[in-house]
Amino acid sequence: MKGVHQIYLFAATLIVAAVFFIQRGMKEDGSPFEVEGLVEVDWQVRHFDEALFGGDSLDWSSLQNQFRPFLQSNPQRYFWQHERENVTLNDHFTNVNNLLDKGAIAEELAQVAGRASALLKLPVPEELYFYISGIDLETPCLYAPSSDGATYAFVGLDNFLGAGYPGYSAIPGYQRALMHPDQIPVQFSHALLSTTFQPTNGDESLLGAMLYYGKLHVATEAFCPTSTTAEVLGFTAEEYAFLLENEARIWEVLVRERLLFSTDMMVRQRLAEAAPFSKLGTAMDAEIPGRVGQFIGYRMIRSYAEQHPDLSLRNLLNIRDARKILRDAQYKP
Repeated sequence: MKGVHQIYLFAATLIVAAVFFIQRGMKEDGSPFEVEGLVEVDWQVRHFDEALFGGDSLDWSSLQNQFRPFLQSNPQRYFWQHERENVTLNDHFTNVNNLLDKGAIAEELAQVAGRASALLKLPVPEELYFYISGIDLETPCLYAPSSDGATYAFVGLDNFLGAGYPGYSAIPGYQRALMHPDQIPVQFSHALLSTTFQPTNGDESLLGAMLYYGKLHVATEAFCPTSTTAEVLGFTAEEYAFLLENEARIWEVLVRERLLFSTDMMVRQRLAEAAPFSKLGTAMDAEIPGRVGQFIGYRMIRSYAEQHPDLSLRNLLNIRDARKILRDAQYKP
């Protein structure tokens, strides 16, 4: 097994470098929302992964004094000793240390948190925790304002080791595609937004889902100025290029088949939620990546923002009328 992971480390290094240069070449114009008075982030970066899995033995006193948010769920020493001895978690920890630059990640996330604070007045976390989650597909990052006024952020670094990481072999390919290091600032942004921005209650239409995700991606783009649009949307450079090339055709199908106002849950799932590909009932279905509705929603929200340059990001997120956005975005792919 060790030999497999050593080969993976070498191959992953080459792949990450290649993808970096390809996708950076596709960088677009950036966010329409400018940040004025960027908040300086001075948080404590705490490495729960190193405290738990590093060293010769478990330093229980250190865990109690410096990592209380983790011990709130389970304060028993024997539980954490068992976690420390878990072979799979130790393997994740080793690969995190070999593949990821935690210092660079912390600096980038500080920029994300600062921009989120400047644009939406979100509280800047006082402490950022890196940890090994055991693979958490639902919440790879967490943002937790607490009742006592303190705010914490958590990043499960083992969720971002690359699609080819052997530890992800049981996970479907379309989900593994979002488990790259470039998704750390994106997923961190989603965590920040989760406390202030939710889907519109009562709108079960495909259009409502598309515009919710469109807003999510436009806000994320504003928080992550160094991420490409493909990275923000969670597509490869090739998938994003395909969607841009076929945007008008996809939109034509959505309108012609009267899918925008469909409240069929299956329609939303196959076009707006994570899936291997999007089912539009066309000859090019096998080529259309999953979540095509999110791409169209992003393009619509971008168009709306560009048509209303004086609109703040906060006010854009607060617009709940999907028909108003559809009408006023003047979206014409």
